Amino acid sequence: MARLTYLLAILTLLTACNQNTIKQVQITLDKQVEADTYYAEDQCDKALPLYKALSTAMPKETKSLLRMGNCYAKSQDFVQAQAAYQQALSRDNTFVKAWYNLAYVRAQLLANTVSEMYKYTDPASSEAQKIRELTLQVLAPFSINLDETTEVQE
Repeated sequence: MARLTYLLAILTLLTACNQNTIKQVQITLDKQVEADTYYAEDQCDKALPLYKALSTAMPKETKSLLRMGNCYAKSQDFVQAQAAYQQALSRDNTFVKAWYNLAYVRAQLLANTVSEMYKYTDPASSEAQKIRELTLQVLAPFSINLDETTEVQE
């Protein structure tokens, strides 16, 4: 009789654990649907906290990190975007979309850097021509008009 009671207790505990696991999975799936809906509606401010929670809850999943990076990139927070893509790649180094997007945001960071360099270089300096040529080469794919980004300093 004691064995039967013991077995019933174990079965009850296992059933309770299984139900909790099912509830956690359902909560995670609901968060995923909600985050993806906000993302599709271009509401990254609402999607980001959900994707952050999902990336913590599912340590091998990469889609949430990719979407986080995309949200940061849309708001031109390239440093945070870069971090999200790198985290996705640390989970799966064959994730092509993360590699592509990481290259894109790094290119944007480079474009921003050379634009700033160009803006603050004295045109009369001996390095000005080299800097201008480098800047034009780097910015060629970005359709950035340097004349619009340059401020007139008096």
